[in-house]
Amino acid sequence: MSSWRSRVLARAGFGAALLVGLTGASDAGAPAASDLAPSGPPAQSYQAPPLGEISAGRDSDPLLARVAAAVQRAATVVRAPVPLRDGRLDLVATDIARATVGKRLPSFDAIAFLVHHYGMVEPEPYLVVVRGSPQAEASLLDDLRKQVPGVFKMGDWRRMGVGVKRGTDELTLVLTLQPQNLELQAMPRRLPSRGSVTLAGRLLGRLVQPAVLVTVPRGGVRNQALSAKEGHFELTLACDSGDGVYQLEIEGDDGHGPEVLANFPLYCGADPPTRVVATTNEVTRQQDAAEVERELLALLNRDRAAAGLRALQSDARLQEIARGHSREMARTGEVVHVSDKTGSAVDRVRAARVAPFPRILAENVGRAFSTAEVEHGFMGSPGHRANILNPNVTHVGIGVAVGQAEGGAVPLFGTQLFAGW
Repeated sequence: MSSWRSRVLARAGFGAALLVGLTGASDAGAPAASDLAPSGPPAQSYQAPPLGEISAGRDSDPLLARVAAAVQRAATVVRAPVPLRDGRLDLVATDIARATVGKRLPSFDAIAFLVHHYGMVEPEPYLVVVRGSPQAEASLLDDLRKQVPGVFKMGDWRRMGVGVKRGTDELTLVLTLQPQNLELQAMPRRLPSRGSVTLAGRLLGRLVQPAVLVTVPRGGVRNQALSAKEGHFELTLACDSGDGVYQLEIEGDDGHGPEVLANFPLYCGADPPTRVVATTNEVTRQQDAAEVERELLALLNRDRAAAGLRALQSDARLQEIARGHSREMARTGEVVHVSDKTGSAVDRVRAARVAPFPRILAENVGRAFSTAEVEHGFMGSPGHRANILNPNVTHVGIGVAVGQAEGGAVPLFGTQLFAGW
């Protein structure tokens, strides 16, 4: 039996966004903060419904119906699944449009808050944001039609929502897109102190090996035992670690490693928030990969220090492996653990002839538009968080690659490769 353990958890794509039609001032400067209150009432329950179950209401603005029709026609042309309107995503898109200021989009936190407020469990949606003059509605819609076919190459989008903000000097249009990889039975967003609930659902498509991880109120992460058969799963979740927020993550494997299918908070003995103080971030600034790597190492060790753990040492060998994987993800646009070219993290470390081979090996991969969003996204995901706060790892290699510009946005692809000797 080998003396090392491979533990590769959770992939995600944080804060995906495409911005087109951005004209006017650059809106540069420090992130701005504002109080974001949703335009719609909170959902009482979470649910990841089967396809076709959630429908949008009647559009108050005729532009929204035109956008939805254009997106659905584009999907047909490129032979992609036609995304269905989801009224919850319409509300998210509307609130994002309201909170968008110039080229500044609401922060990762704000978008996650909106998704959960309206009862969705899936990760934050892919965003297409169009901004321009109110008199240029026809040209903005034309810009959107040109961009959307390329968007279908970036994901298997099954649901969509649209929202608009009409100002005196500016029109902001938001399209939200999500995959549908999970069917989850309705469950309450709030439980009483020491309450419990059944979490039951099934994985869709080719996904297998369901897993559920939970971050408890004091910050620890546990891997829940569950009953699973042919993609169906069920377990009982209990508020057994005190009152507060329990962050739930559901994973499945599509052959490229574990993928985050759902990530949402369950409130035990506490009320869900009804508004959030949201920062807005400029996402168009080109970033230096080496500088981002240094910042991510500092943020990672800050989070470990806050948990009472020793700092991780940067390992040059691991860093080169992580950089290579991030560069490949930036080229393909896919956030994966298992590459068709280089295999898994274990394969990449073996190919680099790292000796002695680590006793413990773990990997986080993600995609975002700022250093803070990368680390915040990892810490907000129980699977990624468990790797960062693993007391048994001693070294890390952090590799970042800058992706291709998507409209006005430049994504970062990041890999954290952890090892313990």
